[in-house]
Amino acid sequence: MTRPPPYLVILTFAAAFACYLDRVGFPIVYTALARDAWIPKTIQGSVHSAFYNGYAATQVPGGALATKYGGDRVLKIAFAFWGVFSALTPSDGGKTWAMWTCRFAVGCAMGTVFPSMHSMLARAVPLEERNRAVSFMTSGMYFGSAFAMVVVPMAMEIGGARLATTATGCAAFVWLLVWNAVNEDGKLTRAVAVEEGVLPGATGVRRARGTPWGNLMSSPAVLVIMLNNFTFHYAFFILMSWMPTFYEQKLGLDAGSYTLLKMIPYLVMGTCSNLGGILADKFMGSKQYSRTYVRKALNGVGFTVGAIALWVLPKCSNILSAALVSSFALGALAISRAGYAVNHMDIAPRLAGVLMGMSNGCGAMAGMIGPWLTGLMLDTAPSPWEAAFRTPAYFCVGGALLYARYATAEQLFD
Repeated sequence: MTRPPPYLVILTFAAAFACYLDRVGFPIVYTALARDAWIPKTIQGSVHSAFYNGYAATQVPGGALATKYGGDRVLKIAFAFWGVFSALTPSDGGKTWAMWTCRFAVGCAMGTVFPSMHSMLARAVPLEERNRAVSFMTSGMYFGSAFAMVVVPMAMEIGGARLATTATGCAAFVWLLVWNAVNEDGKLTRAVAVEEGVLPGATGVRRARGTPWGNLMSSPAVLVIMLNNFTFHYAFFILMSWMPTFYEQKLGLDAGSYTLLKMIPYLVMGTCSNLGGILADKFMGSKQYSRTYVRKALNGVGFTVGAIALWVLPKCSNILSAALVSSFALGALAISRAGYAVNHMDIAPRLAGVLMGMSNGCGAMAGMIGPWLTGLMLDTAPSPWEAAFRTPAYFCVGGALLYARYATAEQLFD
């Protein structure tokens, strides 16, 4: 396999960074716009969900297109599409339909990004470096989120909502310009091309032309990846969506007093994401443990520790303990991504983009279901915060157990 140029992994990190600059930045902008325009919470929820509707809809098609035509082509179209509609986002919170349409379009574009990047990395990065590459790319999501927490409010103070939305759109175009410059004459595309075939040592591989949808959907190893992606994102979105409310209602903090606290979990996740990749490559490289064992161990440790932290979180009675426990939960969950989130590339390198689309679609569903269900619990449950945080804890334990039972890092599909 041709060794990939170092800028391939760096640019996937930058792509993830830019995506989450927009994803985290828009809610900050829209919250202020909706407040000024007196938009009801129900309508606000519809606008926020528009992104996830589009994001979920294009996960699998994005992976299939990346597999057939190459992740490079899909990424360029996605970033151009996203940049245009991000820049077109209205600066008037009262233009609900225009706002909804733009966010749906941005979601459709971003839904193809991560399947495309997984498809490219699976074909470009050697087995012994794959964990670090994917973990580094993933950490861009969290560092981009932390950056958005600081930069987007500053942009709004300087130039209002128009500057903030235009800046996130410009980030897409800047990335696209750099990508095209690096990929002049298709150099990057040629670098990631690999020969068709089976990885050394793989046995029992199902060979198929095209995408064997039936075999994929009936494979326990594929299904537990999808389940664990749902579980990770359910816990992630609950903490990101409802921790501000927990700080205000349970701990009595003022909404403007914890900007730094909102950044810390993202910084912890970015650091732990890279740590998980380093540990996975180290243990696999030692030859003392099988790839399957390492995947299951990191996934199990991450989800189990995350579940314990989620169980303890409702009992926190001060800002320091709540910040530490929630960051501990998210850091542990980030380490788990060195288990299930890289597993696509083990079992089906050629179809990694398709599998990422399938599993990330489940993660997007968690983003649509989890925050709404948690809001219902907070309104109706006898012990609302226990119900809110311990539900994802149960999911984490179940996901870890099922992954330990059915997951494998052996190649199953050509």
